[in-house]
Order: sequence, then C-alpha cells, then structure tokens
Amino acid sequence: MEQDKNKLTLRMSRRRVGALLIGGTSLPVLAACGGDAPAAPAKPEAPKAESPKAEPTKAPAAAPAPTAAPAPTAAPTTAPSTLKAGATITFWNDMGGPYPGLMEKWRDQFGGKTQVKVEVSGGMGDFTNKLTAAFAGGTPPDLYRYLQENIPLPAAVERNMLKKLDDLIKRDKVDLSDFRKDSIVLYQWKGSQLALPRDYGLQLIYFNTEVFAKAGVQPIPTDWADKTWTFDKFLETCQAVMRGGAQYGLILNRGWRPWASWVYSNGGAVVKKDAEGLATEFAIAEKPAIDALQFLQDLMYKHKVAPTPEEETALGDQLPLIQSGKVAMRFGNPGDNSAYKPTGMPYDVGVFPLGPSGTKRGTGGGGTGWAIAGPTKQPEEAWAFMQLITSKEGQLGEVAIGQTTPSRVSVASSPEYLAGPPKGTKAFGDGQDYVVRDPVHSKWPDAQRDAVTKILNEQLWTGKVPAAQVAKDVKERGDALLKG
Repeated sequence: MEQDKNKLTLRMSRRRVGALLIGGTSLPVLAACGGDAPAAPAKPEAPKAESPKAEPTKAPAAAPAPTAAPAPTAAPTTAPSTLKAGATITFWNDMGGPYPGLMEKWRDQFGGKTQVKVEVSGGMGDFTNKLTAAFAGGTPPDLYRYLQENIPLPAAVERNMLKKLDDLIKRDKVDLSDFRKDSIVLYQWKGSQLALPRDYGLQLIYFNTEVFAKAGVQPIPTDWADKTWTFDKFLETCQAVMRGGAQYGLILNRGWRPWASWVYSNGGAVVKKDAEGLATEFAIAEKPAIDALQFLQDLMYKHKVAPTPEEETALGDQLPLIQSGKVAMRFGNPGDNSAYKPTGMPYDVGVFPLGPSGTKRGTGGGGTGWAIAGPTKQPEEAWAFMQLITSKEGQLGEVAIGQTTPSRVSVASSPEYLAGPPKGTKAFGDGQDYVVRDPVHSKWPDAQRDAVTKILNEQLWTGKVPAAQVAKDVKERGDALLKG
C-alpha cells in the first residue's frame, strides 16, 4: 500500500527524533509467522507458579473497544543531548523481502538526525539460534525483533535478553494508548514492560473469488461473530468448489498457529494455565481439541478436499495454485497479503469457521515485538531508535511494504492499511479481538518441538494414527517436558 508521495512524518517523544521518509514496494513472498518453531536453544529452568489453579486457554472473551489514538505533538528535530554522537548500535531482524530496505531507511533517517550509527542485519536465517548464541557469547544486538512464540518471556528474562523499559517510558512520557492494550500486555512480565509490540497478527482464510463464483458458492463471511460459517459449511464449500473445477478445496496450513486456530474455534485449548498465565499441562487431549484435529485429518484422508503432505509437495509452490484456481483456499496471516496483492488475481479474505463445540472463534497469533538487549551498552541510543520504529509513522512504513498487522489502533484503522485489495481487509483488524496468545512457559519451545510438532508430523498429518491417540501421546510427552 503506497503512501501519498511516500512521505511520512515521524513523531517521537519530546526528547527524541523528528522527520522520517519511508516507503517501498511489496514482494510476493508468503509470511513465515505461524509456522513450526525452530530448534530451541539450551533449556532454562521452568519458573515456579504461585498458584496451582489451572484453567484452559481458549478463545478470548470479547475485547473492550480500543482507546482512541492521542493527538500527535511536534517532535524536536535535533538530536537529544543524552545520545552520543558517533555511537554505534546493532539492529537485527529475520524478516526478508522488502524489509531490509525499510530497516536501512530507518537507519539513514535516525543517523542523519542523531549522528548515531545503526548497523542493520535483515533477512537473517536461523534467527532464533543466532540470537541466543549471540547472547550466550556476550555479543547480542542492541535492538532486535523478539519472537515470543520461539523464546517465551520467562526464558528470555532468565537469559537477560530483555531490558526493562518502564523507567524510560515514564521518563520520556511515552504515550502507549494508541497500541492495543493486549499487544502491550503481551510483553509484560512480573510487573515490567520488557518490549514494545511491532505487530499483532492472527489467522484467516484467503480465497480465489472467481473459483467461488464459478461454483456458485457464497463468499466467506468477514464478520468474526458470524454463526453460519461452521466446520460443516466449510467442508460443503470445499466439496462445492471441487465440483466446480478446482482440484482441491484448500491447502491445509499445518503451521502451529493455523492448526491451533481450529482447536480454539471449536471451544478447545492446547494447554491449561495458572493464575499467572503460565502453562501447567496440555489440554489437547480433551474432546473439543481432539474433534478439531480429527476434522483436519479427515479433510485430507477421508474427504480428500485437501492434499496430503506428500501430494502438496508434488503440487509445488502454493501461490500459483491459488492464482490458477487449482486450489480455492489457503489459511494465512494478514502479512500474506503482500504476496497476493501484486498478482492481480481475484481474491478476498474471510474468517475461520466455527466448530460444533465452539461459541466464539479463536485465532492463534499475537505478533512480534521490538526488544532492547538486557546487556546493551548503548541503552539511550537503542531506546531512541526503538521509539522511531514503533511510532505511528514507523508502522505506516511497514504497511507500505505490506508486511505487518499493525499493533497501533490508528494504523490498523487507517485508510492506508484498509485499502484493498482484498475487499475484506476490515477482517484483519477485527480479528485481533479473537487472538489467543501462544503458551507461556520457559520450556514451551521444547514441548512444541519434541512433543507437538514431532508427533503431529509423524502421526496426524500422515493419517497413520487417529486424533484421539495423537492427542494422548502429545499430552503425555508434552506434560513431561513442561514439568521436567
């Protein structure tokens, strides 16, 4: 989404940096957020929960209306005296495509105003392992994209990966009211604010509208409160578009957040949690979760409306399959729009179906944040740069390259973000009220990798074992990892 003349004005706190010029183009690459977790780093000890009471993590209750964005105030255009001219900070990010170019624009604007050098590293592969290795070796980046889905807050705190921001926020009178409250809370632990939100993502359905029209099928609803779009209706839709000529109804996204969204939307949970929000044990072996997982397996092996993993590999790249109409639907996050939009294909988005045991949809998500390393030797410079990239105009820069689901209310409701295609972009922001955050536990990456992902890959997605036994095996192994 291009901005007017690609010119934006960045407003920081009254002590920080002024104007920013940003813009860019999108690349047809599918966003990676929501896939399986990478190999986890060395295992820290699990924190001790203070309360034994456990409740399942299910679809969230209705969220209150977001707070309106505050009126912007002019920012100084000179570098604050607290910043050291000639200082250098390092800035790491795993996102590729057009994102490294945006990082360089931020770097150049910040350096021009402050005389602080920013060494940027974008599109980094094997990001989590490189990041944890840098911390272990005493050479972490000053500022980096923090993926809580890979390194949960308790583990990051134990490793001193996150600098507390409370005093800086208070000192500079930084107004956080334009951020979604739940996106801010996502980075709070033991009363401290440990990062600021970059985005606040979710899962939904992308579909080829021409395939739907040819089959005489109604478009997928964009209303997250809709009660007519159910698991059964979803299956009927898959079968109808295949009768209309599509080879498959959908590509089944087997990433962690996408498949978990089916569980949440059927009233189920993956884990139970205590009063502090820490995961205590797996809930995946309970009926709503089992039924959702069995439904997914049946889509491939019983109803044959989705390709098996082997068939999917043989089909090749997924985007051309949607574009050509061979496949009608695919699940993904709003950032995937940067892949669909340049194709010119007829497409739209819609919400997850509601399961027979569900009363409210839930979607895996929560997005990512920006964090300052606990051991940074340049806290003031890193903090000033963080304010720049988390500002409204900073997030609009991400909108311009099509790689964000904004955490700021004013950006998520902005004309720049809501401009189509697709027609149903309002579902992007509306869906943020239905996000279920990832389990919080220092050993969650181990449990996710060695229990959840491993067993689902070997048993559920291959069709070899029914969901009830799969869920039982995941719980048995996963509980041992969480409690070990």
